[in-house]
Amino acid sequence: MGRLFIKLSIIITVVLLLFMPVNSFVKHSHDYNINHAILAFKKHPHPVDIINLGASHSMYGYNFKPTGLSHLDLALPAQTIQYDFKLLREYGKYLKPDGVVIISISQITFANSRANYVGNYYNVLDRKEIEPFRLIDYYSYLYLPGLNSGRFNSALSGKLKNFKWNAHQPWANNGKNYSERKYEHVEAQYNEAVENNSIEQNVKQLREMVDYCSEKGYRVILTMEPVQQSYQEYFNEEVMNRLVFQYLKALELDVPFLNYMSDQRFLDNKDYFIDPDHLNKEGRKKFSWIVYKDLKKLGYL
Repeated sequence: MGRLFIKLSIIITVVLLLFMPVNSFVKHSHDYNINHAILAFKKHPHPVDIINLGASHSMYGYNFKPTGLSHLDLALPAQTIQYDFKLLREYGKYLKPDGVVIISISQITFANSRANYVGNYYNVLDRKEIEPFRLIDYYSYLYLPGLNSGRFNSALSGKLKNFKWNAHQPWANNGKNYSERKYEHVEAQYNEAVENNSIEQNVKQLREMVDYCSEKGYRVILTMEPVQQSYQEYFNEEVMNRLVFQYLKALELDVPFLNYMSDQRFLDNKDYFIDPDHLNKEGRKKFSWIVYKDLKKLGYL
């Protein structure tokens, strides 16, 4: 019995020693800490002039600090419109009077209804707002993220991104390989949403969010961020009408819609992009100044 206990103790010790660096690796990865800006704001909240919501296009799209505006970025990768609304209700109280809310519309806005990364919201939203919320998942995610295979794979992919096959690099074949993969993914997601009748729910949620902004006195605007030419070729006008614009048109929202998706100032310039549909630091700076000037023209600032 004593020998068995010793053997088990040794095995447990070895497993723990092996797991600790894995857990640390995941815990310090970029993807695991993707919500760091919101967490930092939560610790030191202050009045803001502008809030942007949306998924990764929006998260990589805006930096209003150089314009002198106080800005809170509430966009996160693959964020559903339901979580846009949850975050707005949680942090909208920090908007200054007549503050601006940017609701980013992307190719997945109406097709995306499943939050794949609820862990992103564990420390930035009230537990009641997180669906589904399980206490064991909550504590394991916070303290033992190395056990989460999804987060481990994301952390590993981040470290190995420079070692991808040439065909899988963002700009391989002038970005067309990447754009085709994204198109196929979005099409599959859209078809699933049609089958599950979840598009109507997202359309309804957008109207509710715009109405909520009106009730609160927020100045709301819809935007669509720029993409590079190879991406726009796959997500052309016909595709975007089917994925997005037909639903926006049916809503007849009485708010401005600034569509920069095919903006010529970005379309043919890879220097402004991380990959064909996400702006880099320079692109974000240029784009934010453009949006800032357009908001001033509208009388929003």
